[in-house]
Amino acid sequence: MSASGILKRLWRWVRWPFLVLVLAFVIFIIWDAFRLTEVDKTNAAVEAIHAQKLTLAVVNGDTQIKLGVDQATYDATVEGVDSNNDGIRDDVELAIFKKYINDKKARAAALQYAMTEQMFLTRVYNTETWKAVAEESSRANHCTIQTNLSSKDVKTIVLETFNTNLRKEAQDKAFEFTTGVGTAPGEPCDVSF
Repeated sequence: MSASGILKRLWRWVRWPFLVLVLAFVIFIIWDAFRLTEVDKTNAAVEAIHAQKLTLAVVNGDTQIKLGVDQATYDATVEGVDSNNDGIRDDVELAIFKKYINDKKARAAALQYAMTEQMFLTRVYNTETWKAVAEESSRANHCTIQTNLSSKDVKTIVLETFNTNLRKEAQDKAFEFTTGVGTAPGEPCDVSF
């Protein structure tokens, strides 16, 4: 038998396993590229969560909240209405301003805590984002303790944040990603007086 005949015979036996290996390699490359894209997306989301901070302008009421919106509009979506883009739903923000009209320190702690609770509804889509929000929530909780907000006040913020069935379902979905967590580094309060 000639060398070309042996090669043809060998190729008949080797080609299918070879093609399967090439196909598996291509699938692996595509899967890995997708995985790396997801990792980059998650890292950016975690960084954005940790970067979102309450500002003095928000605490002072210098940012514009759209007034005259009815509760049905506030409650129509999971995110609600945040007309000044500070990360706190307007209806919750207005309730906090009404309750702590003369106490900026308590208002700042309450607003910071409300911001982190809102993040559970809007920012969590996997374990890493849940952990980042939980760390910020823990830090905000330490701020509420430091400013002597009562547990009743904190519970009221939670109830106002998760005030519809749609939001409670979103909260339950976010908490499916629960994992061990500590407190985010840094001072407990974003705004100190």
